[in-house]
Amino acid sequence: MKYAAFLLIFLAVRAPAEEPPPTAVEIMRRAAENMDHAQAERARYVYDQSVFVRMKRANGKTAREESREYVVVPGEKGSKRKMVKLDGKVIEGKKQIPYSDPKFRIKKMDIDGELTDSFAHDLLWARHGKVDWFPIHRKNLDRYTFTLDGTEKYREYDVWRISYREIKDDEGDPGCWTGEALIDRGEFEPVLLTSSWDCKIPLAVKTLLGINVHHIGAKITFRRFDKEVWFPVSCGGEMKLRIFFMYARTIAFSGSAGNFRKADVQSSIQFEGETDQ
Repeated sequence: MKYAAFLLIFLAVRAPAEEPPPTAVEIMRRAAENMDHAQAERARYVYDQSVFVRMKRANGKTAREESREYVVVPGEKGSKRKMVKLDGKVIEGKKQIPYSDPKFRIKKMDIDGELTDSFAHDLLWARHGKVDWFPIHRKNLDRYTFTLDGTEKYREYDVWRISYREIKDDEGDPGCWTGEALIDRGEFEPVLLTSSWDCKIPLAVKTLLGINVHHIGAKITFRRFDKEVWFPVSCGGEMKLRIFFMYARTIAFSGSAGNFRKADVQSSIQFEGETDQ
């Protein structure tokens, strides 16, 4: 018994101590580093994108809505994208004006048209997307504080749950973005990102310029397709905007990606004209 006790003590002393779990900052740093690698891996795939944007007036009635279909293919310098279909309509009372050109405007100063085009173009498109809404790029990390809230099972993934808050914006002023990130514990890849803008426009700005933005929220979900190959497969959100006292809109947007397949290195897809619409 004595020898057994001594053996147990010896093994306990010799047993390596468990490594402490990574901090929230370390997790987000590794996830941000993996984003660059993931972007390169995505360029080996062909897939489809669908986006939808709806503009609602202050009374809740739709002013304009638009859906787009894209195909994304590998290019010499990463992925390139071609719009293959656009269905849009402008609604004025009982009148509906359909269109299929992203540059369609009903008047010289068409705020609805400009905003719709901007949101539809940016959704799920990493080269032009609204990346500053999420702290998942290395250039953004120093602007945020991160808190590790624990671990959990989310769908088929074992994840860390991390909450974050922006502490400064690009000008060094107090930031407005808060949210949560679910990060895969095996590959340090984002699984779900949510973000909301919690600040209020200063009263002086609202009074002088008539500009107000509030209720901004968005989320992006990712899926694993192969080892260290993750794609954003859906996104969605909403924001409310008021400009010049006379213009008020609720902007709802959503996007999805699917039909993923590895590109055949022996073949290529050629686009005519503009490749990024």
